[in-house]
Amino acid sequence: MTEEKKNGNELVELMAVQGEMEAKILYGILESEGIRVLVKSEMASGVLPFTADGMGRVRLMVKEEDLTLARVVISEHLEKE
Repeated sequence: MTEEKKNGNELVELMAVQGEMEAKILYGILESEGIRVLVKSEMASGVLPFTADGMGRVRLMVKEEDLTLARVVISEHLEKE
């Protein structure tokens, strides 16, 4: 096991959402709480502004050590809606 994995710095998927807009909102919420986020998109950028057959799936990745806090932050946000 590498030192990076031992320290909880490995990136893990927090969640997948449909579309860039939702991903940007959640990204902002997590970043405002001090949680660094990597956004991975499976959408072909710049082709069409819509998605089909799950191609618009966007994955939010966080450090393993931040996963629990990130889940709480997202859960609290979703409860407010």
